[in-house]
Amino acid sequence: MPKLKPAKKRVASLDEADPRFDPVVKALAHTPGFSLMQSKSGAMRGLVLEGKSFGMSSNGRFILKLTEERAAELISEGVGKAFSPSAGRVMKGWIEITHPAADWVALAKEAHRIAAAGPVKKSRR
Repeated sequence: MPKLKPAKKRVASLDEADPRFDPVVKALAHTPGFSLMQSKSGAMRGLVLEGKSFGMSSNGRFILKLTEERAAELISEGVGKAFSPSAGRVMKGWIEITHPAADWVALAKEAHRIAAAGPVKKSRR
């Protein structure tokens, strides 16, 4: 009888985490200053520009940092909902994309452009 080897511990690949996120990463991969942060399991991945987060994918959720106005527009169109990492606390400008037909790549590129433009100054009225 052949000797059995212990099973290798399996680490989630990018595809196992959420295959819809792969085209986002590929679209931004060669952008100057872009990096991808990833948890050891591969289940949580963050989009980073020059050290600042502008999006993430975690457990099938796609979350992006846009302007407050743009996030509100997408929410009113039914594309997503306000992102709340903890009960009751909503992060301004962050949106969780919930519509199944939403174009993740286009939205990620938009979030990247906003991040590259720098902080948005609020107008005084």
